[in-house]
Amino acid sequence: MSDNKDNITGPEEAQVQADAPVKLSTPQWAGLRRVPDKLPTVALLILIVELGERFTYFGLSGPIQNYINNPYDPSSDLPGALGRGQAVATALGNFFKFWAYASTVIGAVIADQYIGKFKTILVACSVYIVGLVVLVATATPKSITSGAGFGGLIAAMVLIGLGTGSIKANVTPMCAEQYRNSHPIVRTLKSGEEVLVDPELTVQRMFMWFYWVVNIGALSPLITVNVEAHHSFWLAYLIPLIAIIISAGVFISGQKKYVKVPPEGSAIVDAFRVTSIAIKEKGFENATPSALRESGHDGRYAIAREERFTNEYVMDVMRGLNSCKMFLFFPLYFVCWIQIWNNLISQAGEMALHGTPNDLLQNLDPIALCIFIPFLDIVVYPLFRKYRVNFDPVTRIFVGFMFASISMVYASVLQHYIYNSPPNSIHVWIQAPAYILVAFSEAFIIVTGLELAFTHAPKNLRSVVSALFWLTIGVSAAICIALAPVSQDPYLVWMYGSLGIVGMDDMVLRDARDCALDGAFDVLQPEKTLGAEEPDRDDRVGHLKILIGDGSGIGGTGYEKPWDCAYCWAWAYVNGLAE
Repeated sequence: MSDNKDNITGPEEAQVQADAPVKLSTPQWAGLRRVPDKLPTVALLILIVELGERFTYFGLSGPIQNYINNPYDPSSDLPGALGRGQAVATALGNFFKFWAYASTVIGAVIADQYIGKFKTILVACSVYIVGLVVLVATATPKSITSGAGFGGLIAAMVLIGLGTGSIKANVTPMCAEQYRNSHPIVRTLKSGEEVLVDPELTVQRMFMWFYWVVNIGALSPLITVNVEAHHSFWLAYLIPLIAIIISAGVFISGQKKYVKVPPEGSAIVDAFRVTSIAIKEKGFENATPSALRESGHDGRYAIAREERFTNEYVMDVMRGLNSCKMFLFFPLYFVCWIQIWNNLISQAGEMALHGTPNDLLQNLDPIALCIFIPFLDIVVYPLFRKYRVNFDPVTRIFVGFMFASISMVYASVLQHYIYNSPPNSIHVWIQAPAYILVAFSEAFIIVTGLELAFTHAPKNLRSVVSALFWLTIGVSAAICIALAPVSQDPYLVWMYGSLGIVGMDDMVLRDARDCALDGAFDVLQPEKTLGAEEPDRDDRVGHLKILIGDGSGIGGTGYEKPWDCAYCWAWAYVNGLAE
């Protein structure tokens, strides 16, 4: 483990007293408070490229609605270039998001199957830079008036989308891979309290601060939209180009320090082969080498005779697929999330601006996150752990859904008042709660999704599973493209209201919780939390009690036994632990 000087520390971290994996069934450890470990400094260099990429992506996305929507008129208060209207602007903006997040799959396959994460990120940065050069060159007044702006925009969107998707699929897993400890460790705090340093909490912390860095980069529209409004679009797009070049240089400088997981040329093919066997054998538990030998079916499948085909690998693939079940519900959320980057900007254009650019308020989202994420990590989550409150991944996602839904209901009510008031009479800052509520939702949903994508993925498929998470944003963007005909007056009240109702649908949320049992509550991962040995029943019960409470009161609910909590009991029953 790294020295203290080589780590990012938090308020709960301890000086090492005993750096040895512990037996979780031991009563002495089962009641210990769980805390996260320090984060390796080398991960910061990887976060720099994400900071630069997000600065670039949001910096160019901020002005893009006005760039497409409004006509080029230097005398107008609203900046513009292409004059294609709100419906086209919203559709193209959604296409850009769809392509950017759908292309994560391309970047993931290249990394996991062929050249690895580090080289894939470098190639993606190069493609990104070429796309930005095209955008800057075709956004000059001369290019716009000559008709080259629209074609240049489409070409730039394709190149930039491919670059951003390939970076995004690989940065998160590569960053998390820099933390090498996989065992719970007992440490003593300066106060004398013994605590259990939990790798799972460390990964959660890493993704929280990753998303914090993302939102520092997302503040770039504060610069670019003002440059767009007071100077020109080409200069607004030149700033992101400089940012991605600098961040790529910083990323390259740390290449000798990174932990690099080599690609396995057959990883994706093997995962499909294992899944195929599981389908034919009616379950992953029947597709393990030991189960195939017992049933006499091992001779049917060529992969069953290969050394890498182990019980552990089959279970890894199963966990990866189970975690993806949760992702099926994320498009419902991201359709709401996307509204703050297009339709709410257009809504602001119908309000009283008083000198405020109509696309400035979108920056409230990253500003709120830059405040809220540290508050969660430093204050809220440690307080929950201190009092044994189980704020598990599924609950976090549930809370995130509720915040997003309330935001859309608020936008719907606001749109109603805009329609029934004189033109441009409602102050634009009344929009602020919609952006802040969405920001709160991101801190719970996106951070948790990234955490599940990494912790439940097979080691050689982490980029692919991460890409599947990001792909849900692409699916949402495709849904938004289909909604383009109603993303304009006079349908906006119903459009926002419908999104809020869908997000609040209690049945959908209950189904999401049930579906997540196999993934989010699949805490029995021996190779990740207990070492290589298969834990016995006492180990499993001990680990479960640590995760949901010590048995004296689960998550602060007052339940006397773990099995009294419906979801915990269902999970325990599936795993043969319920009494």
